[in-house]
Amino acid sequence: MEYVYPFPKVLDWFTIRNELSCGLKDLWYFYLYSSLFLATAAVGMAYVSCLLQQLDFSLTIAIVLSFVVFSVYNLNRKTDTTEDSLNHCERFRVTSQYAKFLYWGALATYAIAFLLSAFQGFPALAICSIPLICGLLYSLPLLPRWLGYQRLKEIPVVKNLVVSFSWALSFSLIPVVLSGAVFGVRTMIVFLFIFTWTVVASILPDIRDRVGDAATGIRTIPVLIGAGKTELILTVFNMLSGLLVLALGNGILSGPGFWTAGVSLAYSQGCILLVNRGWDNNVACDVLSDGQFITIALVGLMLGRGIFPIPFF
Repeated sequence: MEYVYPFPKVLDWFTIRNELSCGLKDLWYFYLYSSLFLATAAVGMAYVSCLLQQLDFSLTIAIVLSFVVFSVYNLNRKTDTTEDSLNHCERFRVTSQYAKFLYWGALATYAIAFLLSAFQGFPALAICSIPLICGLLYSLPLLPRWLGYQRLKEIPVVKNLVVSFSWALSFSLIPVVLSGAVFGVRTMIVFLFIFTWTVVASILPDIRDRVGDAATGIRTIPVLIGAGKTELILTVFNMLSGLLVLALGNGILSGPGFWTAGVSLAYSQGCILLVNRGWDNNVACDVLSDGQFITIALVGLMLGRGIFPIPFF
């Protein structure tokens, strides 16, 4: 009787390589578009906030801020299905395929963030609530019809200011209250620093998505004035805000903190220059811009450890 091998004698390495490549690609897309990537970047932003404010970075701070980001973005995308189906097919595919998992995961992670904040007292719990409240006001159709808008996210400029204010307040204050520290000048500098980054990071996808937004009646800044003028405004805003952050931080921030902020502001400008200039806009917006603080946190860590020499301070 002829023996039957349990495996084929000749392996189709081309097929195996393709299947492996597709599997890794799907895994990357899940990590990127499930907001796990944003949650990772939030850990980096939390570290940078602590570095600039000279606070001890803790696991609690990392968990609370990363869980809040993961939760808010996934809950917000439950209301973005029409826009995503036009502007971002790959993200729409991932968020639709794992919709139930992401929804319940979002609720669970915010509950954990609430619980950890509650241990630190009511101020921490109240500040932790800000992104959720802003997210609901931002996404849900709560406005009266006579205004011409139903959601804050539909109002040009206002949507970007709401998002930027929410994240700047959270990432500047939550590390302070969870550390048991006191608000000070450094906290205000960090607020302005993160506010500046978030304005840029929230408008760059609007440049990419302007065609789909216009088709669905969403009037963002790029839809109203065009991509070129929007990039110019972002450049001026980033440079002026960056100079203000560095001027205020000179002599107040530590050397590593000052230079980390400077590198981050330059990085933001690089992202502005990449959009619509031959790069894949999804990479520029979803990876380089949204993931900015993964890189910046590493820069801050190396500066803080003395791996890179600092010219002054």
